[in-house]
Amino acid sequence: MLLAYYDPNGRLVYAGRAGTGIDNAELERLWRRLQPLAIEKMPLDVPPPRGSRFGSPLRLSRVHWVRPELVAEVKFLTWTDDNLLRQVVYEGLREDKPAAEVRRSRSCNRSSRHSGRAAPRAGL
Repeated sequence: MLLAYYDPNGRLVYAGRAGTGIDNAELERLWRRLQPLAIEKMPLDVPPPRGSRFGSPLRLSRVHWVRPELVAEVKFLTWTDDNLLRQVVYEGLREDKPAAEVRRSRSCNRSSRHSGRAAPRAGL
């Protein structure tokens, strides 16, 4: 699952990927929630990097883009120097926070729990 947040200018910014923490039942539930939100055009202001120091390369042709309407609760170790989340664990969807309110927390360098928008998902 690709994750993003809104910057102070309202642009949707790629923040990284989450895959750990999603069991088969949750994957099925996410699929049902994301399918109606499917769109053709990438909603991010700038495409995500295709390469990664920490995982497999991202193939944009395999990404299923969705309208940015869902919010995922994630736990992560830190932000990298290239402004990506490191060691992200998905913890579930949040129903209490509008996606448009998701912002990057600047004050976290240690393991923390934060909300990130559930964005496009490859391989769902």
